[in-house]
Amino acid sequence: MILTEEKKYTISLEMEDRESTTGLTSKNTELEFSNKELLHAVVTCGMPIQRMTAGFFSKKRLELTYKLFLVETALDTEGDRIKKAKRIAYLDSSEKSVMSYYMGMFLTKLISKRMYDTDYLTHLNLIEKTNGDGFIDFFNSEWRPDMIGLQETAQTWSVWEAKGGSNRREQALKKGSQQAAAIASINGTVPAPAAVCMTYYDHGFLCGVVREPEKLEEKNREAIQFTEEAFFRAYYKPICELFTEQGTRLHFHGKNAEISVAVPYFPEEKREEEERMIHVGMSRDLLFCLMENDYKKLVKGRKKLLEISCPEGAFMGSDGIYIR
Repeated sequence: MILTEEKKYTISLEMEDRESTTGLTSKNTELEFSNKELLHAVVTCGMPIQRMTAGFFSKKRLELTYKLFLVETALDTEGDRIKKAKRIAYLDSSEKSVMSYYMGMFLTKLISKRMYDTDYLTHLNLIEKTNGDGFIDFFNSEWRPDMIGLQETAQTWSVWEAKGGSNRREQALKKGSQQAAAIASINGTVPAPAAVCMTYYDHGFLCGVVREPEKLEEKNREAIQFTEEAFFRAYYKPICELFTEQGTRLHFHGKNAEISVAVPYFPEEKREEEERMIHVGMSRDLLFCLMENDYKKLVKGRKKLLEISCPEGAFMGSDGIYIR
C-alpha cells in the first residue's frame, strides 16, 4: 500500500446500537474514502509518544514517518478494498498488536468524522487538567477510554474507545463498550455518542464496527472537566510542532502556510533512496495563533482563523488542516 497515491478505498462498516426496546440493532454500510482523507487522520490523530520523549529536532517528522510506515507495511490493496499484507505474517503477536492499535486509532478518527460529524478527536490523556496539575490520567487506567471528540455545530462532546485486531473479538468489544460508557458527562453534558470503534480483518479484508454501549450505573461512571483551551492545545500542539520544525520547508502562499514533509517509500519494489513529499497546510493566521500558544484566541475566533483557500485536489478537514 502506498498511501500517497491518488486512490479511493472502501471498507465494510457495521454500526451497532443498543435501544431500550429492541436491544442490539445493527446497520451495514460500505464506507468509501480517499488516500488523502486517511492521510489527514494519520497526520492529525493524537501522537501519544509526545509525552514519552523530550523535544528534539525532526521529532514530529519522525513520528509521522513511523505512523506512515506502520500503515503502509500492515496493509495492501486489492482493487478498492484494503487487506492485511502478507509481509507481516512473520511478526509476533505483540508487533502485530502495535500495528493494529494504530490502524484502530486512524480509522476511528476517520469514521467518527464521516459517520458522526466529529470535527476534532484527541487523546484524553493529552488534555491538561483544569487545575494545571498535569494531564488527565483517567480515574481508573484499566477502563480509560482513548479519545474525546467535539462536534462544533451542536457543541457536543463524544467519547471514543479505539480497538484494533486481527479478528473481530466480542470480548474486546464488550470491554471497549465499558470503557466508552465509563464517562457520565464531559463539561456537564452527556457524551453523544459514547462508542467503541474496532477495526479487524474478515477473510483478510479490513472491516470496522462501531458499537454504542449500554449505560452503566452512575456509581460506575465519572464526570470529567477541562477547558476548551486545553482541548484544542492537545489537538493542535503536535501539528504546530510539525510545522515549526520544518524550517526552510515551511512556505507561505497568500493566506496559507504549508509544509512539505519528505518521507521514504517503504514497499520493497521502491529504491531505498526514493522519497515522496506530503504537503500539509493551514491558514497563516491559525499557524501564528498556535505558535504564540494563544488558545484563548483560538477558542474565541476559530471560525475566522480556520478560513482558508484550499488548494485544488487537496483534502480539507473541518479542523482547518489540509493534505495534498
